[in-house]
Amino acid sequence: MASYPRCALVVEPNDSARTDLFAALESLTIQASGASTAQQAIQCLPLGFDLLLLNADVPEGALELVEAAFTLRHPPTIVVMGTRPDPWCVFELAKAGAHAYLMSPVSAASVHACLRGFSVSTHLMKLLRPLVGHLGMKEIQARVRRALLLEALARTNGSRRSAAQLLGVTRPAIQKWLRTFAADELSPSESC
Repeated sequence: MASYPRCALVVEPNDSARTDLFAALESLTIQASGASTAQQAIQCLPLGFDLLLLNADVPEGALELVEAAFTLRHPPTIVVMGTRPDPWCVFELAKAGAHAYLMSPVSAASVHACLRGFSVSTHLMKLLRPLVGHLGMKEIQARVRRALLLEALARTNGSRRSAAQLLGVTRPAIQKWLRTFAADELSPSESC
């Protein structure tokens, strides 16, 4: 998440709980919209949200909703909430990309604390910190570029044009990176 969210989609089947979440978010100056099912939420995703609050007890489609959110050019930060959700469900949602879990009932303070802990740079630093001192800057950049490209191509079913749009680069840049990666794989390894 690049900055504090401005708009959120709340997926909560219980009307009163959804209303309470709206109030909590609005007290944080986050505009909230709601859906009672995952299918309704999937239809709302193209409207563009910075935050997705998803009740893990939503009967069906929670995993599909998280996967659909990550097909967007700017996927929202996904926070799963619940009282006693199935651990397997929470695990699957985390594997699909959910960023955090909050126990219900969710308050403005718990949402604020959760969101304050997020930032792209913090998450990225946790991944990159172990590489410092073991790899050079160019190698780290090449690995990050390759991972981003492969993820973008996977999300767009191999479409180079769509992958370029997703990454905010040109199609020729995608083609150049693919040629570079192919050449690197064909060259003999320099490491012993």
